[in-house]
Amino acid sequence: MEPGDVAITFLSTGKVKIKTSMKSQPIDNKNAILRRMRSFFDRTWSDELPVGVFLISHPDGPILFDTGESPLCNDPGYHSMLSTGRFFAQTVIRKDEGIVSQLKAQGIVPESLQAIVLSHLHGDHAGGLPSLLEEAPDVPVYTTKEHWDAFGNSPIHATINGCAPQHWPKNFKPRILEKAQQTLGPWASYYPITKDASIVAVDTPGHVPGHISLIACAKNENQDPTNFFLVGDATYSIEDLDSEQPDGINDDPETAFRSLQQIKQYARLHDVVMLPSHDPNTPEMLNQRTVYRPTDRNKAL
Repeated sequence: MEPGDVAITFLSTGKVKIKTSMKSQPIDNKNAILRRMRSFFDRTWSDELPVGVFLISHPDGPILFDTGESPLCNDPGYHSMLSTGRFFAQTVIRKDEGIVSQLKAQGIVPESLQAIVLSHLHGDHAGGLPSLLEEAPDVPVYTTKEHWDAFGNSPIHATINGCAPQHWPKNFKPRILEKAQQTLGPWASYYPITKDASIVAVDTPGHVPGHISLIACAKNENQDPTNFFLVGDATYSIEDLDSEQPDGINDDPETAFRSLQQIKQYARLHDVVMLPSHDPNTPEMLNQRTVYRPTDRNKAL
């Protein structure tokens, strides 16, 4: 990757509490159904977590990584009866915390966005799409083929798994990211996001099929490169990453576990500022450019 004139701003579209067992579980139990049942019956909740969105400035135009939750998400009738998310999460969001309002507060009009890149289509990551595309219908939205194949062709399946397809823009169809057939750390290939190779996406599946994370290589004040790893929901916190504990409601915990191992391997090869979307410490880690130093767990499937 090449360092570029890149800067990152963290925005939070409200706060959320999630079931403790949803946030993470040891990989010793590889049965996805049992992990979900444990999350469903858990009566303990996490502290408030941010619903994170990343605004990335770039010479070719700003890029948005995820769109956050919709300010309408708690309105009566917003969620389908098939939606399971209400059993696992409690979200609080003000009307002025929607992504369009927050972009405008940053001096960014949606039409100026170079691209919107989605880690995945869960409601708390794609809930801002309708308002964004209403104001800027020509801004391209990107995801992976694997993810769109999993959720784009089956609204019922998408709804049961935490998406809100009934609120996606009419005739919504994202652009599919194309891979560069070159290695990047432990990944056999990656997705170029910008022409100057300062921003790329990598596969981090497990939380959902086709989930991606973003890596941005920025120059610091001494013109040295700093790698920012925008994790999405591959992990909910640095602690969960370090202990290699995937979330508790995915369909493929073994794949999620391998993604955590790959992320840690990349951090062994490069100095990386690790930024999960839901970690309360993400704003401070971003501001301080805190380099993540992975702990070896010596685990293997």
